[in-house]
Amino acid sequence: MARPCKPAKLLTDKSQTKAELSEREQIEKKLRGSKTKITCPSDLTSDQKKIFRRIVKELGDKDILGSLDNYLLRQTAIAIDRLHTIEDMINGNHNYLFNAKLMAAKDKYTKDFFRCCNELGLSPQSRAKFANLMSAKAEDPLIAALTEDDDEEEDEE
Repeated sequence: MARPCKPAKLLTDKSQTKAELSEREQIEKKLRGSKTKITCPSDLTSDQKKIFRRIVKELGDKDILGSLDNYLLRQTAIAIDRLHTIEDMINGNHNYLFNAKLMAAKDKYTKDFFRCCNELGLSPQSRAKFANLMSAKAEDPLIAALTEDDDEEEDEE
């Protein structure tokens, strides 16, 4: 299975030229939708709205969300809230562990939740991948200085 495509901001100059990265970043910016404030859908319950707003608050300063992410954020908030509800039911009555329909619903919302987490970068694994990619992109000053010294030595010869 092919690996998912990474945003241009997270790619290194080694994978593509700077011009290619710049062009791709501009296209991604356009595709992300307007940079208007992401609004919480009015049809969510109060708990779902709290979850929605918390995710937006946590991811807002990372500059990765756009107006087109509203649907995914909505689905994430619903999945989390429904999982909480199911877990509360099970904690209140352990016989629910043997209810096939309830456990099937739990499985469905768990899969939805993990998919949304992956798409939004909410899982520790997703954040580690982003951090790894971003740190690889940041140029190490020591490496840059050593590279400059090597270039100067080649020019002198």
